[in-house]
Amino acid sequence: MRSKLSLGILVVVLGAGLCWGTPPPDTQTTDAVQSKLEHAKLDKHGTIHVEVAAGVATLSGTVDSLGSKLDAENATRKTHGVTQVVDNIQVASVNDAGILEQARHEMMMYFGYTIFDNVELAAHNGTLVVAGQVTQPFKKIDMGRILQRVKGVAVLQNNLEVLPLSNFDDRLRLQVARAIYSDPNFVNYANQARPPIHIIVDNGNVTLEGVVANSFDKTKANMDALHAGLSFSVVDHLQVERHVS
Repeated sequence: MRSKLSLGILVVVLGAGLCWGTPPPDTQTTDAVQSKLEHAKLDKHGTIHVEVAAGVATLSGTVDSLGSKLDAENATRKTHGVTQVVDNIQVASVNDAGILEQARHEMMMYFGYTIFDNVELAAHNGTLVVAGQVTQPFKKIDMGRILQRVKGVAVLQNNLEVLPLSNFDDRLRLQVARAIYSDPNFVNYANQARPPIHIIVDNGNVTLEGVVANSFDKTKANMDALHAGLSFSVVDHLQVERHVS
């Protein structure tokens, strides 16, 4: 009697184990994915359609940015019952000028973008390329996350270089910055929320990036950097602002 009872309990336990291990039906998984997408508020960024077959979730529709597309893919991948994600979501197109305008605005608003960093942006048919140099690894990651959410960006190429971490370079950055921005000629530059002359230091070598008002300012900034001392070399990449007549 006891053996039959034990056998019965074993059968029930095994049966329950099989049920627990059985993946949910596709319709149930589809509902779960849609719930995840709604929870992530992705409906505010476009329209996403979900189809699930044998655990494979296929996403389609249109969203406003690469960031929204990746959010949808990640939310779907984390849903119970999904074994694979096929992401066919498209990003709504925005002209390159519009992408660049918003991308530049986002970079100007980013707290970590200082006069010791240099960011160069280019856009072509929904692909945003970011290049230049930053002083810390987290800045490259942050900027990538910010730029992938710019409307119209379907592909992001993050080519930012992280400059070497160096106490010597840090001292040199401050010394060159003081030499330039304490110069009475650059008072108007120093008083701007985002001073336009950027000082890039890489293993003791200084490069000046940015835009100045005229050729005199370009020459003067280069001289100030040279006279600051400590640097092994100074390269002047400053651009002179174009004035529309």
